[in-house]
Amino acid sequence: MKRTNRLTKQDVSKIFKKARRALRHPGLDILCHPTSKPTGRILVVTSRKTGGAPQRNLIRRRIKAIFHENQLFNRGFDVIVIIKKPGINLDFKKLTDLLLKALKKMEQC
Repeated sequence: MKRTNRLTKQDVSKIFKKARRALRHPGLDILCHPTSKPTGRILVVTSRKTGGAPQRNLIRRRIKAIFHENQLFNRGFDVIVIIKKPGINLDFKKLTDLLLKALKKMEQC
């Protein structure tokens, strides 16, 4: 990812303060905030409580792949996905459905 498209600490703090929860699921929470940048950005938060490093990295890669495959960065939102312990077991299809549902909900508001 290009340096200009990365979230800085200040960006993350601002998004956590101002973002609206787009989706609450037993396995994950999705927060969204309209971006002032030309493209949206994504941050995936996985705690060590959720599983080992390979499991956490797998879920991160899956979510980032969904974000890029569906071109969700063009929708004008910065997205924070917080993974909880049950979220490690979600498959690719379910993750795709949840992310698309959350962004669709935010666009309607």
